[in-house]
Amino acid sequence: MNNGKFWNNQNIPQFDHNETQKGLMSNFYKFGKRLGQKCLRQYILIRQYLLYTDIGNSQHIKGSVRLDGVYASFQISNSEFQIYLKNNGFQIVLYTDDLNQYEIWTKFLSNCCILTTFNEDIIIGNLIGNGSFSTVYEGRNKEGDVFAIKAIPKKKSKSLSINNQYEEQLLSEIQSLRELDHINILKLNRVYETSEKLYLVTEFIHGYELISKATSKVVFQGYELLSFIHQMLLAIKEMHEHNIMHRDIKPQNILLKNGQLSQPRLIDFGLAVSTKRKGMPFPSCGSPGYSAPEIIRYDETKKQYSGQCDIFSFGITLFVILYGYNPFKTQDQKSTIKRNANAYFEFPNSLYPQELEHLILQMTKKYPKDRITAAQALTHPFLETKLYQTIQLPKAILSKQQYEMSKNYNNINVHASLEMDRDFGLNYVIKLCSSSPQNNKNLTLSNQNKYLDEFQLDYIEASVDINHIEKLKMGQRYFSKQKSQINIQL
Repeated sequence: MNNGKFWNNQNIPQFDHNETQKGLMSNFYKFGKRLGQKCLRQYILIRQYLLYTDIGNSQHIKGSVRLDGVYASFQISNSEFQIYLKNNGFQIVLYTDDLNQYEIWTKFLSNCCILTTFNEDIIIGNLIGNGSFSTVYEGRNKEGDVFAIKAIPKKKSKSLSINNQYEEQLLSEIQSLRELDHINILKLNRVYETSEKLYLVTEFIHGYELISKATSKVVFQGYELLSFIHQMLLAIKEMHEHNIMHRDIKPQNILLKNGQLSQPRLIDFGLAVSTKRKGMPFPSCGSPGYSAPEIIRYDETKKQYSGQCDIFSFGITLFVILYGYNPFKTQDQKSTIKRNANAYFEFPNSLYPQELEHLILQMTKKYPKDRITAAQALTHPFLETKLYQTIQLPKAILSKQQYEMSKNYNNINVHASLEMDRDFGLNYVIKLCSSSPQNNKNLTLSNQNKYLDEFQLDYIEASVDINHIEKLKMGQRYFSKQKSQINIQL
């Protein structure tokens, strides 16, 4: 906190030698408050921090400011280049007559601060998708570069505390993304603010969600699954080394660049927060079926949790893509949350190696102290195995109840990769498959393309997990009847 001042003169952040060497250092003029005259100061930009000191005394930092919440604007006037920085209602203006220096600092500060020139800089394109609190568009800058634009409406509530908490969370998302620079984590380029919205300009990823119609039609090789797990663990390790927890890892928040399982990108840091922070906004958050038990039980225990919650969520995500159903989900959300909080599940019969199941078990222990860390998971024996099975990702996720309906038939399994009706796109059809997702021999009736039945798709909007998971409502009696008919035919 800056205590109502532009500069923080206490608790100056410390940087190691490598960070200091990579920092940007230049001299700028600024107007002195007392005499109203220009004075020359030295400014240093390291990561997300701007620091200042007297000329020739760079070892003695006099003040610092974190730039995530600082507004920046730039102006050229009479061959003088000006940089305006505003924080906590206070503004400073930096001057230089060096065009090259001005352009360099403009570029770097634009990537660190909040800009107010969205309409001048960005052209909004097609709608990509809607989330619970935001809308995502395709957009271009003046140079024609393509980005994804996340538009977040400013929350207006009669409760000041709600508004403050909402603003804190937006700032936390921005801080988290700007701290991270990893190939498997969504890259944040610019942040803009207008009177009505906040815009996050991120890299545009050509690809699909981890569970989608497109990815479900691809048969991936075992080494691609190994690469996926390895790279996601590296991304989680990177977050935790920067004291950041995502708090909402699930299939919908993992994109596959170019549809490749070996090119995952972790997205949606809307619930991300620092693990060092006390009084976290939205402490009980996430998605039922994926959240760590300590998050679900937070209101009861009031215990501060850590980044180990991400390990749990990723472990359940692995279970879902391997077996096609969520071990905690039922058609009743209260039951889902209860099962999720207990963190107990069993593995179905499969041909996956025991090392893989062991890794998932180590990641999904009920208590965070018992869970494997990201760094430890990267040395797990499974990542050294040769995985020869192929994997087909599910198109949609069955609940535990739906899976239980089919598991008693030894030769029949309702695969989680449900095919979309080609004509209308509204009905799903279920095909006969083998008892394990990695076996390539599919059971068929009279021909390979014959379908067993169709079920109307029904979207259910949950209180936490909104607009993401597609759930199928299947009457158990009708479903059992269809299964009996199938068994008779076989």
